[in-house]
Amino acid sequence: MKSTPTPTLPTENQRDAAQVLEMLSRWDDKMQGHQTQKRERQRSKYSARMAVYNHDVKPPHGQAPDDAPITVWARNVSALGVGFIYRGRIRSKRIVMCLDPETGGSTWMRAEIVRARQVHNDFWDYGAKFLGRANPVVGQQAPRDNG
Repeated sequence: MKSTPTPTLPTENQRDAAQVLEMLSRWDDKMQGHQTQKRERQRSKYSARMAVYNHDVKPPHGQAPDDAPITVWARNVSALGVGFIYRGRIRSKRIVMCLDPETGGSTWMRAEIVRARQVHNDFWDYGAKFLGRANPVVGQQAPRDNG
């Protein structure tokens, strides 16, 4: 039996993420045509919460590392990768992502984080390249929201 993260009520962290996503979307719209895009595939806007496993997030001082999945917020997706934000620094390069934890958790991907930049209110903007399908993570707890 596969285990998928369960949805949670909106938190302060989720509201902050929505503000950051809106800000980044406005910036993307403003910069459209002013940048040279290096993407091989067109990205589509994709606004959803996703779960990230094997994330190696540095714990607060004095706390032990937490192996629970974390909640990240998607910005866009293409056939080759996904852009997302997270409040905090993800140190792992290789991760496992559940792209649709709130609708059944049927899409699992192995990915490599290829871009990270701090953007606003301790949020980081990430770009991850898909490496291939992943098997669902069984027996894991729901993603933590840091909120």
